[in-house]
Parts: sequence; structure tokens; C-alpha cells
Amino acid sequence: MIKLGQGVATMTAVMDQAGTTGVPAGQWSEPEPGSAFPLFPAGSTSPRELSAVLEALAVADLSDGDLFSALAGWQQVICAAQAAQAAVLQEMTARASVPDQWIADHVATQLVCTRRVADDLVARACLTGSRPVLQDAWAAGLLDARKVDVVVKEIAFLNQDAAAVEPAVLADAVAHAGVLTAPQLGQRVRRQVLAVDGRAAEARRVRAVADRCVTLTPGVDGMAWLTALLPAQVATAAFTVLDALAGTTHVDGDQRTADQRRADAFGDVFMSVLERQATPDGSPLPRRHGQAVTINVTVAASTLLGRDDAPGFLDSFGPIPAGLARDLAQDGTWRRVLTDPATGLVCEVGGVTYRPGADLTRTVIARDVTCTFPGCRQPAARCDLDHRVPFDPTRPAADQTCVENLHALCRHHHQAKTEKAWNVTFDKATGISTWTSWLGITTYNHPTPIHVDPSALEHHPPPARPPTTHDQPPPF
Repeated sequence: MIKLGQGVATMTAVMDQAGTTGVPAGQWSEPEPGSAFPLFPAGSTSPRELSAVLEALAVADLSDGDLFSALAGWQQVICAAQAAQAAVLQEMTARASVPDQWIADHVATQLVCTRRVADDLVARACLTGSRPVLQDAWAAGLLDARKVDVVVKEIAFLNQDAAAVEPAVLADAVAHAGVLTAPQLGQRVRRQVLAVDGRAAEARRVRAVADRCVTLTPGVDGMAWLTALLPAQVATAAFTVLDALAGTTHVDGDQRTADQRRADAFGDVFMSVLERQATPDGSPLPRRHGQAVTINVTVAASTLLGRDDAPGFLDSFGPIPAGLARDLAQDGTWRRVLTDPATGLVCEVGGVTYRPGADLTRTVIARDVTCTFPGCRQPAARCDLDHRVPFDPTRPAADQTCVENLHALCRHHHQAKTEKAWNVTFDKATGISTWTSWLGITTYNHPTPIHVDPSALEHHPPPARPPTTHDQPPPF
């Protein structure tokens, strides 16, 4: 590491050689008076040059103002790195090595992220790749990935007649990206789009309705977020009903706040449906895998007896505190579940045919917890039960439709396996599924322990990865 004087001198020389980009004043941050730092983003300096100079600075020796300048410098490096990664993704999609529908799965396994995140990365790369002005500005650090997303989203609704103005809109967005936040930039671009194409507003509304969804996001302390994106009139109606229900439950002595009463009223609606196994109009609640819809919580007998405080496990959520697990078990219907004391994996929940029987189905769902493709979090109860080794009607069904040969796969990853985009093997001893794509890229899905002995929570070295073996080379 070098000291401030030498580092700033090096940076100044680099910037002088690189030149300027004509970025308007106010871009990101102004250096303090007398600082040797340039205004960021700093010209056409390569990420490698800029990163080397910033890494060499002694951060502890920087003045307060230069710390902010260094922060802006690293932001330029980050933006350039994001753009460089997008260029790699653009090349991936241009080749025919992997069909478009499976690219995100490969990206997700390589980056250890969800498929949704991978989809966003691929989509952003493709959309900027066809817009060099935006791609170049991103690489130069004039805007980050979030602002790229905002700009692309806003111009996506220009109709064919108005598309000729897109270059001007993009140029304006790039020129102002450094002085506007992402929401402000989105509003500016939207105003321009609507000025040349009034029909864009209706196109946006139709698209927004198609994006309606409900998501469950685990929180902390046994809490979770249930988020609904709905048309404004539907969301308003739902809140109005909840507000009315909350008002009718407010009686003398009730210490709950209005927010708490609305939350309780919201939960009561769905708990009632679950208890009656019927919708509000009396229709039976649809069954999954031939079984009633239930909330499943797994807790050790020793925890129920108060001998320890090992966490329980709530399906579709994850680990929960022992106290909450005991509360749920008091009013629940109990079912014996055998687990392997060494791994914590479900062994048994206690006429095999092509469609698994009820006991076998419960065991596989309880053991797998989620889809067994690496990184996929689709709950097993909402997945297909697939044969790891495809079912052969010429062989006895009992030898094939068994716990060891069944696993949970969401519909998307089930299709990926069926189309041979991925091959999977299973290690019964460890519960690890090994997935190999037809490109020869291998990744692993480690099982989710349902009950872990408290002693197992102590730190131990990670187990060695199992050797990769395949009956034949890819493609499979």
C-alpha cells in the first residue's frame, strides 16, 4: 500500500492521460478544494487502472473530503464491472450453446443466486446490448445497474411510430443520470415517453396488471412479510375490508393498535379457510398430491417436553424459535416423523404405483423441503414428485417409486431435467444431489436438515464434496 501523496499523484497522471467525458458539473460528487482527486466518473479510465490506483491508497490517511471522492471512484469501478459482466451475458445469449429458456438456470448455479435474479441479469444484458449508448455510459460509470433498469423499463412501451425518438431519450437520460436518483430519472424518462406517445400510459397499465403477484418473504423473530402487488382498486377494496374488520373487533380493554387489528383480521380470513378446507363461497379447497392443504411444523419431542430449545422448522418458511414451535404443536394434529440423527434428514413419515402413495408422498415432501435444484426455493408441497431415474414400465414399480428414487422438482426444473438440459445423481448417504448441465458444469444441492441436534450447531469443517461420476459424457 502506498501513501496518499504518491497515490493521488498516480491517479492524477492516469486521469490526465485518459481525458474527460464532458460530464456536467454535479456528477456524483465535487472534490473538496485543494484535493488532488478528479471529478468522478473520471474520463475513459479503464476499470483496471482506476481500481489499481484506488487499491493503493492508504484509506486511513485520506481527508474527509477525499474519502467521499474515493467512494465515488469505487462506484465507477462497480458500474464498469457490472457492464463488463453484462457483455459476457450478451455473448452467452448470442451463442446457441444453451437454449434461451435454460440460460438463467446456468447463471443461477454459477453465481449461487436465485433464478429470478439470474433472469434479471440476463434481461438487463440483452436490453442494453441492443442500445450502445446506454451500454457505453454504463461502462463509463455514468449510471449504475438500477438506473439502467429504470431507463429500459420506461422506454419499453414506446410504440413503433415513436421508437425513432428513443436515441434522443436515451441521450437525455445518460446526460442527467449523474444528478438524478433512480426514481427521479425514471420520472424524467417517463415524462418524455408520454409526451411523444400518449398510448404508452395504457400499455404500462396493462403490463402492470399482468405483473400482479403475492410473495412470502421470511423475516426475523418468527415473522414474515406477505406482499401483494394488485391493481389499485383491488388493493384499496382489500384494505377497506380489513379496516372495517379491524374496527369491529375493537372493544373495551383491547390494547391492540389499529395496525395490529388489521393484521390479525387479515390472518383470520386465511386461517378460517385453512381450518374449514373450504373457500368463502363454500367450494372445497384444492388438494395437493391428493392431500389436504396444511401448515406443517417439525419439532423434536425433547423440545416439546422442555428438555431443550432446539429450533423447529416451519414449511415454506424455515427455522422458527422453540417457543413458537411449541405453541403451534399444542393445537396441531401430530404425526410421527423419523429423522437420521447424523444428518437431521427425514427418513420416514409414518401399494406403490407410478403416482406415489400418500405416506410416500408425505415423506418425500417432508425430506426435500423445497425443489431439489440448486438454489430453487419453491416449497416441495407445490412441486412435482419426479423419478430421479426415469420410470421404466418394464420393471417392478416398487423398485422405482421409492423414497431414494423420488425427489421434489418445481415444474420449470422438472422440464429442464426431462429435456436433458441437466442430469442429476443422488447420494443416499449424504442426501446431496449432483446436477450436471450438458455443458459439463456441475453443481450441488445440499439437503435441508429438519431437526438438528444442538451439538451439531457447533462449528465443524465442511464435508468434502462427493466425487462426480456420470455414466456417459455430456450431453446426457
